[in-house]
Amino acid sequence: MSIRRPGNLNLHVGVKSDPIEYRYSWDWLFRILADENVHFVQIGTFFEIYQLPDSAFLQLREKAERFGLQISSVFTAHRELGGFFRGDQAWEDLAFKNYQRLIRIASLLGATSVGSNPGAVMRDQMDTKPSGIRTYIESMKRLMRHAHRNGVRTLTIEPMSCLAEPPTLPSEITDMAEELLAYHKEYPNDTALVGYCADVSHGYVDKERSLKHSNLELFQAALPYTTEIHLKNTDQIFDSTFGFTPEERLRGIVDAGQVRDVLLNNASRLPVRDLVGYLEIGGPKLGRDYSDCNLEHLLRTSLAYLRETFATVQDGLPADGDLPARDTGSCSAIATAPAVKVSPSMMCADMSRLRDEVQRLESVGVELLHWDIMDAHFVPNMPCGLALLEQLRGITALPFDVHLMVEYNDFFIAELGKIGVEMISVHHESAQHCDRTLSLIREVGAAAGIALNPSTPPTVLEYVTHLLDFLLVMTVNPGFAGQKLTGSGLTKIADCKAWLSRAGLSIPLEVDGNVSFDNIPKMVAAGADIIVAGTSSLFSRAGSMEQNMRNIRSASADGLRRRDAAIAGAPIGA
Repeated sequence: MSIRRPGNLNLHVGVKSDPIEYRYSWDWLFRILADENVHFVQIGTFFEIYQLPDSAFLQLREKAERFGLQISSVFTAHRELGGFFRGDQAWEDLAFKNYQRLIRIASLLGATSVGSNPGAVMRDQMDTKPSGIRTYIESMKRLMRHAHRNGVRTLTIEPMSCLAEPPTLPSEITDMAEELLAYHKEYPNDTALVGYCADVSHGYVDKERSLKHSNLELFQAALPYTTEIHLKNTDQIFDSTFGFTPEERLRGIVDAGQVRDVLLNNASRLPVRDLVGYLEIGGPKLGRDYSDCNLEHLLRTSLAYLRETFATVQDGLPADGDLPARDTGSCSAIATAPAVKVSPSMMCADMSRLRDEVQRLESVGVELLHWDIMDAHFVPNMPCGLALLEQLRGITALPFDVHLMVEYNDFFIAELGKIGVEMISVHHESAQHCDRTLSLIREVGAAAGIALNPSTPPTVLEYVTHLLDFLLVMTVNPGFAGQKLTGSGLTKIADCKAWLSRAGLSIPLEVDGNVSFDNIPKMVAAGADIIVAGTSSLFSRAGSMEQNMRNIRSASADGLRRRDAAIAGAPIGA
């Protein structure tokens, strides 16, 4: 299942930022890298990274670019995403939430890759290792979708040197990569790739200090899946790691020239043509006046050695496009792949086991989760509240598509912003100050939408088009599931699509109400880009959720063919 590519391999040198943590500024590091003609940076995590605002990372990216550097990768430094192996739901949820945040950070920084080591089994509970691996792999599948939506190309995993920190053995390295790549192959348009950040200093010595697998043996086992590497030196039993000054090379076992030769001789086995090796060292003793001052010498000397013995490209830039700079504007939950997105109506799910329902929806490949928030005033119903969304936010990477059917929109918008939802639509019929309300949605970081009742024409939005990120068309009267399509529903969809086109708006048109297998082709043909699937399709008891999803995809494809035929001038039913 590994992805092989023919051709030459271009090797670049980069630096992971770990040694400056709590010691030197970004400007200090970036200036040295620019001097040394090293253009790739891997940001190592630090304790505050998960709480800093988005603006901090946009500023850091801008600073790096001023020095001519590219932040190409983000990687953990403290094993802090290891909660998947604890066997404790609270730990798993926190690890998942923090990983989501790290993916968002990578997107803001312009990085093409983000990764970590999977985590650690408690040494006194080694019998839990198989279940921990399973939890990690299933979580990674969900995170692959989240990374794709955020524009991050690859999630990387670091094989380790200890049986309690899988993958370590060659079989573990192969099995984990193969399962995750098989998942990507099944959903190539919805998931990021998975690769290894292979560490040249990681081998396996057992508890009797007997060498079982050398560092080069494990390194070669990971090659078919390796998309980036960590370069550092180590001793005979992989006990300590350090750099490549002349003194460190005398006591270390890693020969960067040998690593280079292994890579070049196996170029056809690797999934990339441009590979960055990031110097990963902790540096001298932190917090001592006699040691902190030595870091610059350690970095410059190690980088000079790596440029001479490892790199095959000296300008620091990709030779054939594997690591392009990328535009990472604000993350959008409504980006355009696939052509028709499915947003399950969660009021139709089994409320007694929502965690299971959400994970099942992830597994069948939905793109969004549609939450109807009602106040029993604007509509006479109240299926779920804010506390429910807050509890579920941490367990899934799927964007939350929240449809407010309430009288006091601004209160709910502020609370939803704290929860971290990605899309919020308000009814024009309840939004007394529509301009202000749409602006507020954007201020809390969500995409702003307007929902229109069946009798409300799109022309009421003429003066707020500049604030619209999507339009939600109700084809039933809001408030309850299981209703029949209104008589003008399909005409309303087509009219709204045409109005958006005349207004010069290329935004998604979402449709909610009796989105059945029979109606989906007609709704999509009329212009639906997002369909809210409920009891008449995705949650239909006539079939399994997997079969229902396949039927939705087939019906959507039929609708797109009809839409294309209509644009080409053929009869709509052709």
